[in-house]
Amino acid sequence: MSDQPEGNLWISSAGEIAHPGSPRGGGGAGGFRSARPLGTDDPSGLPHPQSPKARSLLHEEIVDAAQGTYSAPKPDYPVKFSEFNIEKGKYVDAIKSVILGVHPPNNFLVNAVELIFAVDSSLAKKRHFAHYRCRQNVSSQDLWEKQLKDGKLTPWNKTMTEGESPDDPADGLQAIIPPIIAFHDAPGFMAAPSTAQLKGPQGKETDKLALAVFLRQNFVAWIDGRRSSKGAWERVSEEVQWHSNQSLLRLPFLNGGNWQTAADTEIKLGHTQGTPP
Repeated sequence: MSDQPEGNLWISSAGEIAHPGSPRGGGGAGGFRSARPLGTDDPSGLPHPQSPKARSLLHEEIVDAAQGTYSAPKPDYPVKFSEFNIEKGKYVDAIKSVILGVHPPNNFLVNAVELIFAVDSSLAKKRHFAHYRCRQNVSSQDLWEKQLKDGKLTPWNKTMTEGESPDDPADGLQAIIPPIIAFHDAPGFMAAPSTAQLKGPQGKETDKLALAVFLRQNFVAWIDGRRSSKGAWERVSEEVQWHSNQSLLRLPFLNGGNWQTAADTEIKLGHTQGTPP
């Protein structure tokens, strides 16, 4: 017996792709061992050849791993993301029938969304999940500004930035009514359009001379579940990435000097980064 070189457990001494315990695998005829504990993944992404997981691998998966294209199957979560609702509220009582999306009426400086998840009742019952909560983090947020100098707007200048932080929705903005789980969020500036200086990340105000601002906020949302009222919380859904961009212009001699929305304002799935358009 001898140890296989690191990362070559599934490739025989003849260069063939085969299970190390098969006659054609390992370092030759018969089984070979690894010094690593059972269940340890090798660099190719495949599980340890003596682990239970390895016994169910298809030949195509073994070949893909040897070629560097294998990816392990995603966990089969009992809660699935269903809808990124930016039309009208559906499930959260506080916003039922309220218009959502970019700058909803009476909420000009925010965007609004309802994230909706669906519980696979049979899978949840099989795994004994009966209690749920909505979770969210701000993945990143930054604020950019332009000022008027010598009759021209300056290039974008990033004046504030903030990294990951908790942003769980309040209980009153969640709807836990399996098989539906939903929550509402309205990111942006909590201010009237006439407010000259807006508060961004960390509560810092924009410059009083700023005539254009761009607030980018990236979020990650998911659902937690637990098997009893006193059990430990576990993630029971995939993570959902989404973002809200607020792009505003203020012209002191037009529209009473109020902020007006620019074309780059949006609320969508996925994350964005880099200098604003």
